[in-house]
Amino acid sequence: MNRREVIKRTALLMGGAVSAPALLGLLKGCAPKPGVDWNPVFFTQEQAFVISEVAEIIIPKTDTPGAKDAGVPSFIEQMVSQAYSQENRDKFMADLDAFMKESDFLNLSVEKKTEYVVAQHDKAIQEKAQQRPFILTMKELTLLGFFTSKPGATEVLQYEPVPGKYEGCKPLAEVGKTWAT
Repeated sequence: MNRREVIKRTALLMGGAVSAPALLGLLKGCAPKPGVDWNPVFFTQEQAFVISEVAEIIIPKTDTPGAKDAGVPSFIEQMVSQAYSQENRDKFMADLDAFMKESDFLNLSVEKKTEYVVAQHDKAIQEKAQQRPFILTMKELTLLGFFTSKPGATEVLQYEPVPGKYEGCKPLAEVGKTWAT
């Protein structure tokens, strides 16, 4: 199973487990600014770079668009600055700063950045900490931003603005892709 397939299946399983701040932001209608030429308003340039790089590591560009192509970094900025409560915003920013300082992320090579993100993710999954680690929040925001973007919904998931007939028990293998809603 390739990485893209794992991400798709994780997104499908996460459908009912999206955190309250992420769901609130989605309901408020945060729309990403597509493209890689993103100018941050809330984040500093360094923070924006880290957000962009981590999002792209989580969903890299392959034969389909990556997180940067879908405008995920600007979506994350809008979610944190406009949809998160002050408490959640402060936690996210403190966790982001700690993530940057612990790893010296700005000065790592591409391979080392990927290794660090994967190691942090694996550690967070194994520890099952009381408070949500930064890397899992980033993963959630990245998946949410990507699969609610036009490229994520139309090029990775199946999308029909007016769906056809209902077929309730159809194996995923026959469908080919999960559906965007």
